[in-house]
Amino acid sequence: MDRTRSREAEMPGSLRYHLDQDGHAVTVMCDPRRDRAEVWVDGKTVAAAGLGEPLRAEIPTDPPRPFTVRIERAPEPGGFPLCVLDTGGDRYLMPYTPLTGRPYRPAGRTPPARTPAELLARWTTRLRRP
Repeated sequence: MDRTRSREAEMPGSLRYHLDQDGHAVTVMCDPRRDRAEVWVDGKTVAAAGLGEPLRAEIPTDPPRPFTVRIERAPEPGGFPLCVLDTGGDRYLMPYTPLTGRPYRPAGRTPPARTPAELLARWTTRLRRP
């Protein structure tokens, strides 16, 4: 896991998609600014290519199970690209997993605090987050 965290630090601005498949961790790191993507299986890089190209790799089972990852353009402007894992005729949409470890919340306007106590409660809650 430490290796994965250090690799994430090397790729600022990247998007991470993660899926557990056959007892192995499959992670896709996508950097739209550099038009590059990598596939990791159990924390090791197994494939790298440009964003429009399919990424082919294997899950280390007995026998090895080949799979293909495709990264498609975002369906809406400002959205995340879609990441699809295709293995043995089955397709799985890989969920986006933020690099910060915090749950992803879309940017939205927070309603103003109605009272000073509510403002203080929001402020202390924000400070307690890791």
